[in-house]
Amino acid sequence: MSPKIQILETFPNISKIQHVEDDGCVWGTSGRKVFRNEGGKWTLFSKFPFNFPKDLFIFSRLATRALRLNKTNIFVNSNKKVIGIQGAKVYELKIGNPAKFLFEIQGDSVLHGSFAEDEAGWTYFGEYFRNPARGEVRVWRLSPDLSGWEIAYQFPEKSIRHVHGVFQDPFDKSALWLAVGDFKDECYIYKTNDRFGTLERYGDGSQIWRAVKLFFTEKTISWITDSNIGRNYACRMDRDSGELEKGQEIDAPGWYGTQTMEGDFFTFTTVEPGDGVLTDHSSILYSKDAFHWDKIHSFKKDPWRPMKIFKYGVIFCPSGMMSSESLYLSGEALTRFDGKSMRIELNK
Repeated sequence: MSPKIQILETFPNISKIQHVEDDGCVWGTSGRKVFRNEGGKWTLFSKFPFNFPKDLFIFSRLATRALRLNKTNIFVNSNKKVIGIQGAKVYELKIGNPAKFLFEIQGDSVLHGSFAEDEAGWTYFGEYFRNPARGEVRVWRLSPDLSGWEIAYQFPEKSIRHVHGVFQDPFDKSALWLAVGDFKDECYIYKTNDRFGTLERYGDGSQIWRAVKLFFTEKTISWITDSNIGRNYACRMDRDSGELEKGQEIDAPGWYGTQTMEGDFFTFTTVEPGDGVLTDHSSILYSKDAFHWDKIHSFKKDPWRPMKIFKYGVIFCPSGMMSSESLYLSGEALTRFDGKSMRIELNK
């Protein structure tokens, strides 16, 4: 029998849970506001600068979706420094102080859960934007105290569309992995062991290598493909040989996911237009090995169309380590799960 989820708490005023620290402190956002939850109580931590004229419409949920007003990131590094991204600007956030502008990037924000730290405490993320002209795409790194930042690597023109995420390998802390996309000859997985001095590339550029979230086991790197134009599958690559194994078919693209401290894997499918989307439900998938997946819960896409304006049906989860008994999720453009968050537990 497949496990089930139980909803423990709902947070109707927190549109996205962004990050969970090792001590259990939880970070969330709603519009320009950044909240922190310690000991079960949400308190206002900081605010992003007012964005005129977009923020004039933030009172409307549909306008928020259409204008992309909630495209923000929060990441807390191991030095307890808070990084915020909104409106193509990177900030340092401090309690009770105005957001401190650091530098600009291409794209309003990056994908959730796509930050990584290296062994020295530097934080990495890659640029995520539409990039129709296929211009250069940068991977940034910030120093542990956020006093310095630099381009760690720059993908040349006509090579990729954007970066989906940077991930530290839990089995080899010197290794950082990247997933990039989106279309023919743009979908690859990269690995570096020398802070982007050199890169090792895996894949043939096809949709089967189009990954957003990477999952790590001792012997494999796994993902759910993120293709709206072709069928989606569970995939894994052997660490030693680089050989690809294609598993079960998945009825929609997989974007986000997490591995819990108990060793359980969760990933979430997305409802969007395209031949690769065979359902109108965004689902929670569960696995013990990041390759064989069971669907354990689903949320139906809400009726607002067109999706390209009013957003795809998406389930988010925060970065940071969580427990299967206390897993935070946020939803967007889903029936009864739009612009709000919850805490669930896995019942096996």
